[in-house]
Amino acid sequence: MRVKLFTKVFVLFLLLSILPLVIVGARISLVNYMALQELVNQAGLQEELVYSIFEQTLREAVTYTIYVIIIVVIIAIFFTASIVGPVERLKRATKKLSRGEYSEVPEVRTGDELESLAESFRTMAERLRSTMEELEQANTQKRVFLDIMCHDLSNYVSIIGGFSTLLAEKETDPEKLKILGIINRNVRKIEEVLEDARRFARLEKGTAMSFRERNLREMFESVKGVFAEEQHRIKLKLPELHAEVDDLMEDVFLNLISNALKYSEHEVIVEGEERDGRVRIMVRDYGEGIPDEHKQLIFERFWRREKEGVRGVGLGLAIVKSIVEMHGGSIWVEDNSPKGSVFIVDIPKKQDAHADEQK
Repeated sequence: MRVKLFTKVFVLFLLLSILPLVIVGARISLVNYMALQELVNQAGLQEELVYSIFEQTLREAVTYTIYVIIIVVIIAIFFTASIVGPVERLKRATKKLSRGEYSEVPEVRTGDELESLAESFRTMAERLRSTMEELEQANTQKRVFLDIMCHDLSNYVSIIGGFSTLLAEKETDPEKLKILGIINRNVRKIEEVLEDARRFARLEKGTAMSFRERNLREMFESVKGVFAEEQHRIKLKLPELHAEVDDLMEDVFLNLISNALKYSEHEVIVEGEERDGRVRIMVRDYGEGIPDEHKQLIFERFWRREKEGVRGVGLGLAIVKSIVEMHGGSIWVEDNSPKGSVFIVDIPKKQDAHADEQK
């Protein structure tokens, strides 16, 4: 059970203020009682009279103690509020700051360390806002540059591809046809790289997502149809699973199956399950596997495993990770048994539940 800061400070202040008062009062009452008892024994006073005086004194002491306790409680409330109030305002401002809201910085006028803390917080928020604005401007310039570069390069690549295809149609020399075939294959590779770069740039910019409930098994069936010559190697062993996803999730499944087929000559198994309001998809291959030191790196931009004959520049899994995280999910890779890898995608079944978790 969590105890709030206000309660802790309030109780501490009461203990430090009232406990000594109670102890001293009890000690004085005991001393008075012993003194009156001594008078009874030595002066021969009537015990009833002496005890009556003691009781009256004790009642007055208790009454004044209650008054003092009430005053101390009032002071403790104001004192505690003066400490906890600024701390709570700083806490709320910190939460807003974590969501990118830099405008609300609390005013603290306590004349002590809390005011200095609030001033430091204000300075940090202003610098962070300035830094974020600079980063946003830099990202905008980067995206504009990337769009222009991809657009212009696509035009040049299309021209090269068009002329090489035209030459191949008219050429009869086998050696020249072989060279033109190499040119055409590399043109397609460049087009794929440019398309991956454009897609990743759109995801970084924050593509608007349109979530709707989809049958994930049907999505995998659709993706499986893309691999015409490799369909026999793809085994779907997942039940009927439904989740609120964007159409981009098909790109996730397409990329994972494509990679599994590239890096393994054996079958690829797709499994799935639902647990605790989340859906988990597993894509298993029986290839060479991924070393532990590479399990995190494979999701970074422009990082790829070296394998002869495998195309790509290492943007595929970075795109996959971005899409999954935009769904409020996570993706990681584990070792398969007896060999190979298992790529695991875990996403919430409903996006409103993900929104509640963020709050």
